[in-house]
Amino acid sequence: MNLTLKQKSLLVELKRAKIVMFGKEIRSKYGLNSPIYLDLRENLYERADLIWQIGGEFVEKIRALTDRPQLPQTVIGVPETATPLALSTVLYSSREETGPPMHYLLLRTKGKAYGSVSPSYLIGKKHHGDCEYNLIDDVVASGLSKWKSLQRLEREGITVKRIIAFFDRQQGGAELLEKEGYPVHSVFKLLDVTAFYLQEGLITEATHQQIQEFLRTHRFQKPLWEK
Repeated sequence: MNLTLKQKSLLVELKRAKIVMFGKEIRSKYGLNSPIYLDLRENLYERADLIWQIGGEFVEKIRALTDRPQLPQTVIGVPETATPLALSTVLYSSREETGPPMHYLLLRTKGKAYGSVSPSYLIGKKHHGDCEYNLIDDVVASGLSKWKSLQRLEREGITVKRIIAFFDRQQGGAELLEKEGYPVHSVFKLLDVTAFYLQEGLITEATHQQIQEFLRTHRFQKPLWEK
């Protein structure tokens, strides 16, 4: 993967902020026996500058994926982790005037009814006609949270054009969703990220190999939503 200077700088800062974590620090904080952990929640929420930069990366990815540069885009975050990331994406697009026009929809985990109106999972205005819907998330691993969100959106009459994860853990979830007919893209693939960290001397060769082995042996072979 060819990383831009902005992306390289962002990845270094994500590691420094312990949003991308390795080995002992994972076991110390979470008690998990994993060589890598991506925490785009607690630590990220303390860094508004990083939320803003992540929003910018999603904007650039959407711009690269759409065939029509001026076609309006609606951005929806998988609740609840990606809710602030989706909002940051739309705010970044508006502030930087990058185009295409972007709209924001908030997706709830539970439907809410007002009076006699049927329960809705959405807050915001749906845009029909010429508009592409982008479902974004922080990480794709099994794909289960994306699947649940897709089902809610389909009940609302929304067809998602594409799914975009900030990190693809490359454990099979993206492929499982694509088999169901949902295109999945990512800003970063995990093995590209760890290769960059290794190149920069930010992780050791031993850690890099542990991660490669972990991802190879911890893959999702069957959709969790079929259980």
